[in-house]
Formats: sequence, structure tokens, C-alpha cells
Amino acid sequence: MANSSRNCYFPSGVIAETNVPCSGEEYTSCCDHTDICLSNGLCLSAGQQPYTLSRGSCTNQKWDQGCPEYCGDVNPEGGCSIVNFSFINGVSRYCCGTAIIDGTQLACRDGEDFTVLTGEVLTGYALLQNITSLNAADSPTESSTESNSTSSSNCPTCSPCINTSDCNETTVGVGVGVPLGVIALATVGWALWERRRRKRAPVVPVTGSSPDELKPPAGYDGGVFAPERKPTRMSELDSPRPAVELNA
Repeated sequence: MANSSRNCYFPSGVIAETNVPCSGEEYTSCCDHTDICLSNGLCLSAGQQPYTLSRGSCTNQKWDQGCPEYCGDVNPEGGCSIVNFSFINGVSRYCCGTAIIDGTQLACRDGEDFTVLTGEVLTGYALLQNITSLNAADSPTESSTESNSTSSSNCPTCSPCINTSDCNETTVGVGVGVPLGVIALATVGWALWERRRRKRAPVVPVTGSSPDELKPPAGYDGGVFAPERKPTRMSELDSPRPAVELNA
């Protein structure tokens, strides 16, 4: 037994070996030690399938008081799952065991569908035997709060501290800085390439320059590099006809 020396019994009277009481009362409902006890006498299955509501056992072997009031006649030698049958206008109805299709209608396999009282989680019993308060479990302690605050403020990256102003500013800075750095590097590279290209290009003479300045560089011929050559002098053609004088 997990938290009590009292025995728990299924409706047939056999002992529920792994069940434990859900309260300190003499006659009370029992659930498996891996389940969560509810105040309506049912169990919320958490450690074994099916993961649903279920009717467990009871400390009263006769089952005449203090025991669950649902599905006592279904699988009396063991527990019984309680499945949802419908949810209409905010009202849930359940079946013992399972629901089936009867012709064209959905129906409960064992008996009629029914409603259950709203149940609250009971701490200190079964799966929650070491939990004394759900509020204490949900609320972080002062030491853990300080630890979380310190780790959030000192985190080198922003993955563990989402939705904080420091991390948002860092994310924006990185998002803007990286593209600007890439653009700056690309600009410097283009400027160096352009400067080198201009140094390699031939000098183009400007109209009105001196004869020395008009002389093309050696090996350059109309945009095509070729061996240096001397200009050919022009000669006058001989004319076979004598000159004719005009009469005055």
C-alpha cells in the first residue's frame, strides 16, 4: 500500500491489490496508486491505459456506503473506465466501459448514459501522495524565482529568455547589424575592384592635348593589343597628264 494500511475492495469483494484510499475516512473510494483521486469518488487514470475517468475500488467491502456510485455493476471484479458519450450545451454525459453504434444511433454498451458530479483533485493520496497543495506546486519559491531572474539576465543567447526586452533589443540589433555589415563589405570590395580595373585600362587622349599626349601607348591598336609598329608615310601618285595653262 502506498499511503495506508487499509485494504481496498472491488464491488465483488475481492481485494484491489494496487489501489489505495483517497481520503482518511473509514469508508472512502480508492484508486490505483498511479492514478489521481477526485472528490466525486472517481479516478483520473494517469499511469496506465485507458487514460480516462474510471471507477476504482472502496475501503468498504460491502459497498453499501462511502463507495463510488457509478458503474458498480460493470466489471465488478476490477475497475471500470468511464468514457465521454456526448457534450451538448456544456453538459457532459458518460458511459460505463465504452460507447457503441446501435443501428444508426450511438449508445452505451452497458446501461444508459449518465452525468457525473464535478470532481476536484485530491492531494496527498495515490499519485499525489507527496503533494500537499496544488497552489504550492504551481507557485515558484523565492529562491527559484531569484535563480530564474539571474539566469535570464546573464544568458548569452536569447533562446531561454523569450519575450524579454533585453532579448528583443539584442535580436533587433543582430538582425539590423548583420545585413549592414554585409553591405559594407560588399561596397569596399567593389571599390577596390573598380580602382584596380581603372589602373589597368589604357589612357584615352583628350582633344586639344599635345602631340606627345596624343601618342597611344606601345602595343595598343584601337583597343586591341598588338606589337608596336611605325606609321607609314603617304606618297603622292604620279599623273600621266601634263599641266594645262588656262588662257587669260
